[in-house]
Amino acid sequence: NVDGQVGWVEYFDELLGANEEDGNQNKKDGELAWFALNFKGRSIASGMGEAPRVLELLGQQLQPMELLDEDDKAEVRDDVPAVNQILEAQKNFYKVLTDSDDQNEMTPIFTSQSAEEVDEVLNGGGRIDDWSKCLEPDARPAGMVISGSDAWISSSTRAYSTCIEFPPNAGMDGATLLAVQRWGRESEDGEWKLELHQTIPWSVGSRAGGTLRCDCRGCVALARAPEKRTFG
Repeated sequence: NVDGQVGWVEYFDELLGANEEDGNQNKKDGELAWFALNFKGRSIASGMGEAPRVLELLGQQLQPMELLDEDDKAEVRDDVPAVNQILEAQKNFYKVLTDSDDQNEMTPIFTSQSAEEVDEVLNGGGRIDDWSKCLEPDARPAGMVISGSDAWISSSTRAYSTCIEFPPNAGMDGATLLAVQRWGRESEDGEWKLELHQTIPWSVGSRAGGTLRCDCRGCVALARAPEKRTFG
């Protein structure tokens, strides 16, 4: 039997080969190790050293079990003012994203620093569409609504928000998207600025085929490469 938290730690120490009794030091002290289970309790992913890309993991392996509701209310916390600040900032971002064709309205929402997640795509040969192009009438998601907004305050200068996006052409099958925003500010009294906006298709019975990442410069798209099988 595994006895609570201590038992689980001991179990995974043994699994990772870091058990002091065996003298194995394959895992460095304090190094992150993680694993993920699906809704059936089966292992679907694991890793060491780097944190998991949670959004991609949800889109690929942990889709919602039932259709999502456009009327889900935001998770407001009156006892945590920063939560309401983040949710209000999120609301302002989506208002510009869906209603405006002026990139100058998007500029003050973002920090002026580029996001590493977007740089990663560009350094790999990806292309970025700047906000002037993303907000064109035929490009911006006019009419899109969001629901289930929530916020997590990581520290006095770092926070995250999430929501479900409902594009106007989602249809009855519920072609919804899961969105995450990362926010930062220079001090406890500073204004929250958006550092990274990312979305991934997230609907019942459908694995995500790509993801979108945006920062102050614009947006980049990543598509899932087809799985290759070889025989021999």
